[in-house]
Amino acid sequence: MTAALAPQPHFTDFAPAAARPARPLSPEVYRRRRLAVVALVLGLVLGLASFGRSADATLTPESQAVDAVLVVVQPGDTLWSIAETLAPGSDPRPIVSELREIAGPGYLQPGQLLRVPGSLVE
Repeated sequence: MTAALAPQPHFTDFAPAAARPARPLSPEVYRRRRLAVVALVLGLVLGLASFGRSADATLTPESQAVDAVLVVVQPGDTLWSIAETLAPGSDPRPIVSELREIAGPGYLQPGQLLRVPGSLVE
């Protein structure tokens, strides 16, 4: 008695869609795809252009009022050197006294953050 073997599936029966022959697309499909790409590019260009204009509008000198300046103490900094950096050309003594209150008691430590009010900065 001979047994009949069932035919084994061929590996091309399970080929992915990319390996199968593609059917040709109509000119309408190409037209719609081109229109979609043009609309996408135009939207990106207009969006970036309007974003740039709105960012420039917020950087006018009138709107640049500084509430506070964050100063990171560097090695070798003193209250006096920080005051001279914040307000060059002016008397640093009032700024040093304000910085003394902001920094608190003790020495300045490198990496220490000082939140200096904008009214002290020129």
